[in-house]
Amino acid sequence: MGGNVPERNLVEKIQAETDQIIELLRNLVELESPSHRKDLVDRVGALVLEHLGAQGFTPQVVSRKEVGDIVWAEWGDQEEGRILVLCHMDTVWEEGSLARNPFRVEDDRIYGPGVFDMKAGVVATLKIQEYLARGWICPRRKVRFLYTTDEELTSTHSREFIEDFARESDLVLITEPPLPGGDLKTTRKGVGSYVVKFHGKSAHSGLDPEKGINAVEELAQQIVGIHSLSAPALGTTVTVNVVRGGHAPNVIAEYAEATVDTRFRTLEEGERVDGELRHLKPHVPGIRLEIEGGIDRPPMVKTPRSEELLQSAQEIASELGFDLGEGESGGGSDGNITAALGIATLDGLGIPGDGAHAWHEHIEMSALAPRIALLARLIERL
Repeated sequence: MGGNVPERNLVEKIQAETDQIIELLRNLVELESPSHRKDLVDRVGALVLEHLGAQGFTPQVVSRKEVGDIVWAEWGDQEEGRILVLCHMDTVWEEGSLARNPFRVEDDRIYGPGVFDMKAGVVATLKIQEYLARGWICPRRKVRFLYTTDEELTSTHSREFIEDFARESDLVLITEPPLPGGDLKTTRKGVGSYVVKFHGKSAHSGLDPEKGINAVEELAQQIVGIHSLSAPALGTTVTVNVVRGGHAPNVIAEYAEATVDTRFRTLEEGERVDGELRHLKPHVPGIRLEIEGGIDRPPMVKTPRSEELLQSAQEIASELGFDLGEGESGGGSDGNITAALGIATLDGLGIPGDGAHAWHEHIEMSALAPRIALLARLIERL
């Protein structure tokens, strides 16, 4: 019991700052940051830059043309060893979502668009920087904080920096939301994203429909076959989630398209589905098929080194007074990218809650101090 007192004291010190933490979180959430709006995401980046500078960091900005600018900074001057703490500033929520789902505290829940995925994770890193500046934690390695801006768009514009920074690090900590109940994510499914395009021929649907080639008809026939590529027993899902086609009610549809989402536990399964999609054959005579996209993120597979990171986190959680489990996520993150490079990665270190990408998105206020303390001690001890 006596050995746990210092750890409990850290939680109490952080709890004493709850009002400040909530206000910082409010500021972040109320800076709406949909991935495709560079101007809005850059406002979050400006807040992060200001905070980093105030804590004695020398932040760096990597300009991006199509998405928000990447921000990063490093603490420490140790000759060897580096921890990469990775999070993203963009969300899936369109500007104006605050009007329907304003930032608010109700009982033990804090609501708002992006609060769970992952503005709360960003706040946790900002508080860690304060604790570094105050001397509350003293890491054995350098600590690099990387803030990306297109994670919800599969990290196309930041992947190079994520990979380069991961290769320069001994381990990666991801402040994505945890699983329900607060469990860490030690495995993640891989993700593939595709657009299947169907090219037909237009014609008047009343005067001479036989002269047309209906792309929407082709799309409809293909959907069942695409869904049949799923293999639930292996953890593989293939779903058509958005369809578009035609332009007028009295014109045979010349064009249609379908977006396809794939999830898989093994790269072999991902490649199987990829191959099947690329070899789709048309059902309607005269239709031409075109496919864009591919595997965005390989699976995040558990390794002996990531198991060691998990055990360290569980030991620290026990000292802090709570249990910490593990599990699999069907969603992808930048952790998929770093783990695929062979870098030990621990994901789900954000704040517990629920409702990612949903209107009831929230975090648990009572979990703020324990989970920030967990991240702080991990950074200090690893």
